[in-house]
Amino acid sequence: MMNEQTLLIAFIAVTSVAVLLQTAILFGMYLSTRKLSQRITELSVKVETDVLPLAAKVRTLVDANAPKLESVLTNLAETSDMVRAQAGKIDAALTEIVDVARTQAANAGELAERTMQRVDHAAGKVHNAVTSPLRQLSALVEGLMAGVTEFAGIRRVRRSTKAVPTDEMFI
Repeated sequence: MMNEQTLLIAFIAVTSVAVLLQTAILFGMYLSTRKLSQRITELSVKVETDVLPLAAKVRTLVDANAPKLESVLTNLAETSDMVRAQAGKIDAALTEIVDVARTQAANAGELAERTMQRVDHAAGKVHNAVTSPLRQLSALVEGLMAGVTEFAGIRRVRRSTKAVPTDEMFI
């Protein structure tokens, strides 16, 4: 079988390869860490030169304008409350106006109906007041004519057509 020396050489060779592999891995880690360190340094410089002054300016602006922003927000809340209250008042007023308008429209309808009834009634009275005396006068004139005709001895031929009813005389 293999002797001890051969085994020892094989063990040393495997160990040497493992050490070389570890060395290569450590060297790769060193290079990556160095590259990362350079990148972090560059970012740190950029943060210090660009971001920190900007953050300081933002902080200054916020500190300077915080009371104004609070005042604006307070005013906005108060305005919102007032608008809401006024909207409620406007809604109530519009509801009342609509109710009054409906009532007035109903009253106007009733008034128009009563007026039309009274006009019809008055027209009937005027019609009777005008046609009744005319009928009486017509009858009187016809009677006088008949009397004068008989008295004078003149015979008139009666009209064969019917007389127009007096109701149709006044349209």
